[in-house]
Amino acid sequence: MTEGDLGFGKFEARIRFTSPAHLPFWSGNALRSGFGARLKGLVCLARGAGLRDECPSCTHRDMCVYDYFYNARPPSGAKVLRRQSDPPRPFAFEPPQSGRYDPGDEAVFCFTLFGRGIQYLPYFLLALRDLGESGLGHGYREGQGKFILESVDSLGYGARANIFSGDTVFNRSILLSYRDILKASKEHVGRLTIKFITPAQIKENDRFTAAPSFRGFMSKLLSRANVLAEFYGSGALYSSEEALRILGACRPIAITSVATKEIWEKRYFHKQKQERRPLAPFFTGKITYSGEFSQDMMALLELGSMIHVGKMVTFGNGIYEVEV
Repeated sequence: MTEGDLGFGKFEARIRFTSPAHLPFWSGNALRSGFGARLKGLVCLARGAGLRDECPSCTHRDMCVYDYFYNARPPSGAKVLRRQSDPPRPFAFEPPQSGRYDPGDEAVFCFTLFGRGIQYLPYFLLALRDLGESGLGHGYREGQGKFILESVDSLGYGARANIFSGDTVFNRSILLSYRDILKASKEHVGRLTIKFITPAQIKENDRFTAAPSFRGFMSKLLSRANVLAEFYGSGALYSSEEALRILGACRPIAITSVATKEIWEKRYFHKQKQERRPLAPFFTGKITYSGEFSQDMMALLELGSMIHVGKMVTFGNGIYEVEV
């Protein structure tokens, strides 16, 4: 039985470019960093007062929207964070397709907000609108990548509700929760395919792999789900004993086919102002597993399709779909 819960909302944004755009391979990195800069410019009281805008020493941290999204701090009494060197953020992007766009072309991307982050949705929308005015992707300093935020829809439970159109925000977001997902999930016996849509990075037995066992995959997913719920929900979804029970039941589940490919790329680290440097390998493709999948496993798989799995998930990495 689950202990805590995690509430969240998933949103789909539609944009229309007004100048030529070139979105890089890591389009989620460009989106996340550009959005962060615009959000900080909107809400930073220190910057507005002409003071140094160093977040760790700022006296307004507890009330700052930017700090909430980008400088996560463990809640008091957290139990599942001993191995977490990089705390999770209360949001995740599903980035637009990389490539070139002409003026008038449209693109779609999604974002998910966790816990109290849903209350800050208006700030999120304002920052996205400002990002459109400054530009996204290669050449934004030369006026490329400018766009208009056309609309934003709230998604969930097979429904869709428009929450932003033109300059109007509508208060009709669809709120999701893990407990609701769990209640609607059913166990599955047979084959199940996980299709990794964006690059995923999973480490198993101290090695990066493009063919993780189901237990290795579920271990990363369960850890992320528990930490998110500890930070932004009402507590870890599963106790240590329950997590071990779920992972133990994953052992007999076998890999029946693998059709993945490794991806070796470099990216620029904006925060550290470092040159492009190689990353550990990611992978995309399909893995088919066979066995008995419990209700908890199926619920976690459904949740994972929205919270993502592996490294650099806020950029939009680790997005997958489940085919049964």
